[in-house]
Amino acid sequence: MQRAAKKRIAAGLLITLAATGLSACESKVALRGNAPLESKLEQIKVGQSSKRDVVAAIGSPSTVGTFDDNVWYYMSQTKESWAFYKPEIVENQVLAFHFDENGTLSEIEDFDKSALTEVSYRSKVTPTTGRTMSIMEQLFGNLGKFGS
Repeated sequence: MQRAAKKRIAAGLLITLAATGLSACESKVALRGNAPLESKLEQIKVGQSSKRDVVAAIGSPSTVGTFDDNVWYYMSQTKESWAFYKPEIVENQVLAFHFDENGTLSEIEDFDKSALTEVSYRSKVTPTTGRTMSIMEQLFGNLGKFGS
């Protein structure tokens, strides 16, 4: 009887370990930003919809144009990662809503993943002015500076 119980426990542990191991292989998907639903986008009409209509249908924009506040951007990005590998961008969408001077929607531009541009960062350090203190100056520099 004890042998059968031990075999069941061992089998249960083996199944649990296998299920845990397989679940670690599942990809993780992260959605960031504002990805408007197609049904909501259908409510918006070029030449008819106002800024208020757009906000009512799909919400506030992710950002507004830096030099032209009549351009609204709705941005979303979906990343997928597997275990310890670097996350990969699966979907990237930027919708640009252009409004005329009266606040009426004049154009909708759709930028997808192919419009992405890779930006490389510099690893250089910006030098600072002043002098560098030695370890001894850092440790003993405040001796005698307390009190009056």
